[in-house]
Amino acid sequence: MSSDDTVQVVIPLVKSITNLTFRNISCSVTQPPALGAADGRKQVLRNISGTLKSGRLTAIIGPPGAGKSTLLNILSGLRTQAVSGKILINNEIVDCHKYRQLVACVAPDVPLLANLTVRETLHYAADLKLSKNVSYIHKTKIVNDIVALLGLDSCSHSLKRVLSRGERKRLSIGLELVSNPKIMFFNAPTHGLDARVGFQVTACMKDLARQGRCVASVIHQPSSEMLELFDDVYVMVDGRCMYQGSLNELIPTLEEVGFTCPPYFNRADFVLKIASQRDADTDSVEKLIARADTAINGYLEHDTPNGEEGSSVLAVSRRTTCIKYPISWWRQFVVLTRRTTLGTVRDATLTSFRFLSHLLAGLAIGSIYYDVADHGASALSNVSCLMLLLAFIVFTNAMTLVRTFPLELAVFRREHQSCYYPVSAYYCAKIIADFPLMLVGVTCLQLIVYYLTGQPNETDRVVMFWGICALFGWLSQAYGMLAGSMLAVGDSGSYLVPVSIVPAALFSGYFVRYGELLTVYRPLTHASYFRYGFEGLVQAAYGMNRTELRCSDTATCIHREPGAVIEMLQFENDRYLYDVIGLAVWIVALHVLLYIRLRVCLRRNR
Repeated sequence: MSSDDTVQVVIPLVKSITNLTFRNISCSVTQPPALGAADGRKQVLRNISGTLKSGRLTAIIGPPGAGKSTLLNILSGLRTQAVSGKILINNEIVDCHKYRQLVACVAPDVPLLANLTVRETLHYAADLKLSKNVSYIHKTKIVNDIVALLGLDSCSHSLKRVLSRGERKRLSIGLELVSNPKIMFFNAPTHGLDARVGFQVTACMKDLARQGRCVASVIHQPSSEMLELFDDVYVMVDGRCMYQGSLNELIPTLEEVGFTCPPYFNRADFVLKIASQRDADTDSVEKLIARADTAINGYLEHDTPNGEEGSSVLAVSRRTTCIKYPISWWRQFVVLTRRTTLGTVRDATLTSFRFLSHLLAGLAIGSIYYDVADHGASALSNVSCLMLLLAFIVFTNAMTLVRTFPLELAVFRREHQSCYYPVSAYYCAKIIADFPLMLVGVTCLQLIVYYLTGQPNETDRVVMFWGICALFGWLSQAYGMLAGSMLAVGDSGSYLVPVSIVPAALFSGYFVRYGELLTVYRPLTHASYFRYGFEGLVQAAYGMNRTELRCSDTATCIHREPGAVIEMLQFENDRYLYDVIGLAVWIVALHVLLYIRLRVCLRRNR
């Protein structure tokens, strides 16, 4: 598409007035009684009220612990637990789904997929957030206009991992602009940025407000130049409002209660100093809080909403899920699968290293155990080869996902909270997208080891051998994602996952035979997925009426009969189907636990 085709601006100005009003918002958090809360709860917000106007940029400021981020999370609909009060749009209570369509919230550090470019990130957001009736050309125009509006032209084809902090901040704003929201919240958007880049990000927010949106942002210690970009100020102290109104009226209001700002002093620093040292002049600060409450309540009294006064949109939000999506479930699944596959292919560590490791390991294991499978005298070595093969499959596939899945989980939380897609669509897409890479790696490894070690050259046995390896790789994939969803990136996951695999390997029947275990430990062999994999490979190699093995010295070759190997391991004959079912049950159980874990992660995040 040429540049001439993208002249039309498809992010229209917000022509309708959209004011947000919040009344008597209270919020508490659980806290040990030893820290001062007798009932085990700390009150973060105390019946706080206010209004945010369309077309104006509002700065929410206050000392640490004042409740700024908590208020923003409540107003954006991200937090609903232990919250009471009412939120109104244009003096009306709206349902959860409609509210989430109107409101967008940009967190301090928005998680993004590292292997997508700026344009690709915006395109996939458009595919998930816009209706199926919006054409691809129209979506491209939206993306082009967002890139131009936020000044991302120079890095539009750069991967996220090479973007600067300022570019990532602007990209996170662009993700919310895709759906053209009428109300936008920003939580510390300038945090970690230098003065120049912070001013650029604030100027972007100012432009969004000028287009008719209602825009509010939590700002920590803004410079005088940055503060001038804001129209209104909302000052918080100890979960209450100390001042709400125009920036120009801030200093005169403070002077009325005895606080005089020195010449050439940053107004934001001055009001933060007052709020931080409120104990030194409690009466004056209380007067400011009382004045703010009176002014806000006086304004709200003229705009009494229709309906019962006790109704609460937050109470409705707690019991309502956003079940209406712009596109169908199948379309969500296709988009997510395509996006996940693209990110996986571009990850050199996850693709090249993972594939090469299987290839090199296959050559190494095959050369070390070269041609041991066809000799009765080397049956024990072949059994060790089978166990080593399974150990490599589980460690390689599980540990790779333990490293990468927690990074993607943060993106999943953000997108699900913004009603991009349901859990099931992401869950299925993630499993399907990683499956081909796992299957290719395991297949290469299995075939190389199978033929170099001299396993039976029979088609049915090759298929049986491959089937166990593929199921074990699938199980390892699910185990890695489950562990990655429960453990943080770093030493904990790298340490705990191998440790948790050891007990399963211990009861596989290779290290200790079933009959030699204490009676109390024997049931654990039936819960070991390593047992089903190991026994399945042994059945494929030595079971199913295999012909006699070669022996150079018949007098000392005690494993000439294949059945003698199975008997030596104290396994039963013809249990291949039983082992397949055992692995399948494990795979289903791990996938169910993974789905439950994803749901729990979202519930805790609220």
